[in-house]
Amino acid sequence: MSAETLVLHTAAPSPAPATGTALLAQPWSFVAGGQPLAVRPARVQDLPALAQLLVRCSPTTRLGWSGRGGTVLPLAQQEAWLRQPGGVVVERAPGRLVAVGALRPATCTGEDDPIAGAVELLVHDAWQRRGIGSTLVEHFAGALLLMGRTELQVHPDADPVAAQALLTGLGARVRGQRHAHGRCPRVHVSRSALDGVGPLRELAGR
Repeated sequence: MSAETLVLHTAAPSPAPATGTALLAQPWSFVAGGQPLAVRPARVQDLPALAQLLVRCSPTTRLGWSGRGGTVLPLAQQEAWLRQPGGVVVERAPGRLVAVGALRPATCTGEDDPIAGAVELLVHDAWQRRGIGSTLVEHFAGALLLMGRTELQVHPDADPVAAQALLTGLGARVRGQRHAHGRCPRVHVSRSALDGVGPLRELAGR
């Protein structure tokens, strides 16, 4: 699985309930490819570890995380992503990142969308195709509901095959939405997606 860029479109903006905010702030863990991985909220202090992760990734994976028009965004911009609430880092050891997921304001149409957000996913090449991306997408789908949002949309720069597979994995029929810059597949996030929120998934032993 290559790095994906996902855009989360919402029915209406609303603040996350206090219980939802607390839930998303909890660390959690899961197993990928037989290896235990720890997930915790991202923070600005993770920027050096993110820079090291990017160095270890292939050029294609780096552009999937931070590329716009073939140009890698400066780390200052990526730091801004880490400052947004809801982002996570995935570690195989303290400070040793294998994946990052960040929530940020959506700019699918070239302007900030007041009722949408975006998920940026980066999975190190050696850790791809182990279910990390799909696990994070399921977690973020549930996080959407906790934030009062209902739809998940894939950015057109994403690998369309990988992106559609991730969306289909949520159990919904993928449909298209046209906008000024092309066409994006998207799905409606059902209430069952709450089961995929990391801390709840871990509690259930899944």
